[in-house]
Amino acid sequence: MKAHLYVEEAVGERRRVLLDEDGRPFRVDLERWSEAQDRPRLDEIWWGRIRARLPGGGWFVDLGGDRDGWIETTRSLRLREGERLAVRVKAESWAGKGALLVRAEPSATDARPDKPGRLSPAPDDPFLKGVEIIERCEGQAAGRRIDEAIEEGLEGRHLIPGGGRLTIETLEAMTVVDVDAGGRDGRPETLAASLNLAAAREAARLISLKGLGGLVVVDFVSMRSPVDRRETVAGFREALAARLGRASEVLELSRLGLCEAALARRLRPLREALGADPAEREALDVLRAIEREACEKRGARIGVRLSPAAAGWLRADRIGWRAALAARIGERWIIEDTPAPEGRWQVWSLT
Repeated sequence: MKAHLYVEEAVGERRRVLLDEDGRPFRVDLERWSEAQDRPRLDEIWWGRIRARLPGGGWFVDLGGDRDGWIETTRSLRLREGERLAVRVKAESWAGKGALLVRAEPSATDARPDKPGRLSPAPDDPFLKGVEIIERCEGQAAGRRIDEAIEEGLEGRHLIPGGGRLTIETLEAMTVVDVDAGGRDGRPETLAASLNLAAAREAARLISLKGLGGLVVVDFVSMRSPVDRRETVAGFREALAARLGRASEVLELSRLGLCEAALARRLRPLREALGADPAEREALDVLRAIEREACEKRGARIGVRLSPAAAGWLRADRIGWRAALAARIGERWIIEDTPAPEGRWQVWSLT
């Protein structure tokens, strides 16, 4: 499908969003500088070391970072503790679980390092899989559009185009999507079918935007017509394939109007990407706000007030943010001694 790519290369974090031809976001990608070297990304090749056996089968694999990956064993794959091998990232980490790995064959040019680490990047950018970029937008305007997309992706209730409402709730075992007519107008004999088809397309967009995977159950409004039921499922299946860039297993509606879908977990969920240490997350938001304010008020000094934890994260400067920000706007920010409550930071122009 065709898409618009919005990119913001902020100090401390790169953020990207894909928008469809109607200007609606359907994929988000966040990459913090602090994790750039250690986070296994989809389809990358890593050099790992078998560390310990998993309960119930499989092995933990040391990849050199804070979190081990894991690999399943098969009849053709026999492993032993301490063994070193090349692995490909089949699915990124999520909900506290490490990246899912499969054995890989490194290229002849890849060196065999002495310790675990990344061997080679993914051959293609998984974030752009299945899309044709028709426009690339960067800068402050792109950043604000990315803000809006992230905010939408974190919400639980969403309006359906044409009327109606979707409620999406992620549980430990599954994601549940409820379709509600919500005052939608239409002829009684066609209302349910039109609502469900619109809901199926919107649910697919939001599932992709939120980065959801695993078992998804959609509770559609009851329909009697077998044709309408089949068309709803077909629309959901096609919309998922377009948004996710891959086919998914989607079952026909049950007698109760439930549609079950099994979505392979590939890229990490949006909430997982935002799940940095709270102090780091606040500090990154502040850095982005400083740069935006400096670009709007050229020459002005920028006042900053943030929580003690976030200020401590900035003082440590483990990612080199100070030199990077100074190179962009000049060193013209002042962090005030009066702290702000956590998550309630302030950035403003002093002159």
